[in-house]
Amino acid sequence: MSKIEIIPLGGIGEFGMNCMGIRYGDEMIVVDAGMGFPEETPFGVDISIPNFDFLEEYRDDLTALILTHGHEDHIGALSYILKKFNLPVYGSRFTLALAEKRLEENRMLNDVLLHRVAANDIITVGSFKIEFIHASHSLVECFSLAITTPIGTIIHTGDYKIDDTPVIGKPYDLQTLGKYGDAGVLALLGDSTNATVPGRTPSEQAVIPAFEEIFEETPGRLFVATFSSSLHRLQIVFDVAHKFGRKVCVLGRSMQKNVEIAEEQGLLKISHGAMAALGEARALDDDEIVYLVTGSQGETRAALMNLATGTYKGMEIEKGDTVVLSARIIPGNEKSISRLIGNLYKRGANIIEEKRRLIHVSGHASQEDIKIMVETARPKFLVPIHGEYRMLFRHKEYVKNHVPGYSDENIILIENGDMLEIDENSARVVEKFEMYKTFIDEESSDVVDYEVVRERKKLAYGGAVSLVVTMSKQTGKISGEPQISFQGVAGMNPVNGFAGDARESVVDAIASMKKEHVADRTMFKENLRIHLKRFIQKEIGTKPVIVTTIVEV
Repeated sequence: MSKIEIIPLGGIGEFGMNCMGIRYGDEMIVVDAGMGFPEETPFGVDISIPNFDFLEEYRDDLTALILTHGHEDHIGALSYILKKFNLPVYGSRFTLALAEKRLEENRMLNDVLLHRVAANDIITVGSFKIEFIHASHSLVECFSLAITTPIGTIIHTGDYKIDDTPVIGKPYDLQTLGKYGDAGVLALLGDSTNATVPGRTPSEQAVIPAFEEIFEETPGRLFVATFSSSLHRLQIVFDVAHKFGRKVCVLGRSMQKNVEIAEEQGLLKISHGAMAALGEARALDDDEIVYLVTGSQGETRAALMNLATGTYKGMEIEKGDTVVLSARIIPGNEKSISRLIGNLYKRGANIIEEKRRLIHVSGHASQEDIKIMVETARPKFLVPIHGEYRMLFRHKEYVKNHVPGYSDENIILIENGDMLEIDENSARVVEKFEMYKTFIDEESSDVVDYEVVRERKKLAYGGAVSLVVTMSKQTGKISGEPQISFQGVAGMNPVNGFAGDARESVVDAIASMKKEHVADRTMFKENLRIHLKRFIQKEIGTKPVIVTTIVEV
């Protein structure tokens, strides 16, 4: 065997849902299994995951699931892939702690084999030898992967930035990456999320001065909203709160869970007595408390939105409170965040966003970080991953123009469903698969079938028509007038006689049908549906969903 196949199931050409199959011979590993949040909520569904049915063809080849880090867009679909394929899972201590909580919620924890790995550990999975390279990111215990195969080494960066002074942990391990670069890297699969951003991504420590100023200047209650997984930011809030004599009250289920896990593992350093339960926090003076809350993206059920709408355990945002939104806007969340900010302003809050103060830095590599990555790994082929297509393209163009030795021939752009075939001399897309998303009902965690979402879409855009035809069992003929009801059908006017015309057309259609077509009730229903669909489309130009019912009396 002299080739490696790379098939992204998600995360390329979009934000989130990161998942990739890497195959050599008859063995395939899967890197990450993330969830996504559709930019436009698709008709009652809030979460999407990769379509793992695609992997059925490779069931006998699957050997392991490798997790780069614990963000939801990398581990959020873990339980769904493991329900289909009982794979051993490899990840860092903190990543697996987050994964365990998710598996426990789905009653799967005892059925899954979890392998804890640390930076610079090397594992062998069939023909793959994988070294876990410490990566700096907005989360902790993150990895880039050096995946060595018989024909060469693939570097999968995961999410990363080159942070020389992280708040928690060590800087990115460029030394280990450089060893692979010296030995020769066949391909680099590189994070493109910030490929449009010039310069270096600032260190996590860069936000500390602004936080200190805010804590010093604010006389009333403080609310800091950030991603619950951003442990560097959480540590900064705890440290600055301690410095300025405020206790920290943690609100929101995911925030409480992550703080608990990180403290247990010694990743978050929290002084004794630095935290306050909600009851204790309410009894403190306004300048003695800071609330660390979920909901920076305007999520409806998160703590901050509930506080902003007065529905959080008898507590609400009040005039004089200061709310710090210490997170970037994830594309697609603009409307929900705007709605959140509007509710906060209505309550008289002072809002501090990243546009006004340096209270957030990205966890992803900007252009100069990307240059450092490419120059250190020196891959034969570069494959931009993670991000919208414009970011993949800008990643390619930046490297072409700023790193000597790279051109269109050795920088390959791929999309979800592309099969990229790499050998020692070439890298090319040899096949394209249709990659549908799988939608999840967030309330029940049940899978919503793709056809169901398509049907909802039709209903949303075209409305619905119900046709009921009563037939006599004795004569086999229509009994009475057909009943037609219209719901949400554009162009339908109840007083212009259209409903009557539609009924008459159905009666005429039945009269023109052959007896055997009427006797076959399945064919009869379908013929009526098609006739009414064509009639409505011709008369008013819409395509509603039509439900036909035959009643026999």
